[in-house]
Amino acid sequence: MASTQISLQLYTIRSLTPTPEAFFAALPRVRAIGYESIQGGRPPGGMPRREYKALLEDIGLSMSCYGGGLEGIAADIGGYIEDCHLFGLDEIMIGSFPAPYRENAETYRAGIAEMNRLGRQLAKEGIRLGYHNHAQEFRRFGRDGKRAIDLIFEETDPEAVNFILDTHWIQAGGGDVIEWMKKCAGRMRYLHVKDYRIAPNNYFTGIGDTVKEWAEIGQGNLPWPLILETGRALGIQSYIVEQDQTYGRDPMESIAISYNYLRGLGLR
Repeated sequence: MASTQISLQLYTIRSLTPTPEAFFAALPRVRAIGYESIQGGRPPGGMPRREYKALLEDIGLSMSCYGGGLEGIAADIGGYIEDCHLFGLDEIMIGSFPAPYRENAETYRAGIAEMNRLGRQLAKEGIRLGYHNHAQEFRRFGRDGKRAIDLIFEETDPEAVNFILDTHWIQAGGGDVIEWMKKCAGRMRYLHVKDYRIAPNNYFTGIGDTVKEWAEIGQGNLPWPLILETGRALGIQSYIVEQDQTYGRDPMESIAISYNYLRGLGLR
């Protein structure tokens, strides 16, 4: 687990890392911006994990938490446990349920059952599963008005499954970021931070026809001082910067803007 509070989800710079060689060349650039921590999964190109760990240490990077898909973890749970122990990690993030689990309330419940099963195995090793939301979990199902996010929160085992909420996607789904952060108190150690903005170059003239975009932290509409104040009260360990699109801006410039903004608000 990283001692620094600001981490980077490597998905943000994927356009710069189309090959394993480009991936490894980008990591020192991330460190040069100031990041001392990353969130990622297994290294590309089949590099042995111990070699990858040594490489990160040479660069001056640690990991905040791990990442993996539900099906991949199920197929190699022993390997993921070994990886977490090797890197000193206490949580594996599931970026989303596989598509077959996302169709309706019943399929979500099947995904929840699988996540509970895997999470209970991991918990015996001191590791939690962390569920990362998108906007689609805020869909409502059936007459009772239950949303997928409600089912996941209510029916996952709190002793085995945590949340790694995503600030942008909560807003995009019509949720309240602060409300959901507080709701997950005691079940959230890591937070994905990305901003949400109304597109500055908007060619639509309809009142509601506004394009929504991802944005660098502090460049959008979310209340960052309040988000960080809430995060401090909840004991968030790492704020993981992620930006899905940068709209022509060099992703390295984007992650620098976000890093410097968070540092300006007092994160180390």
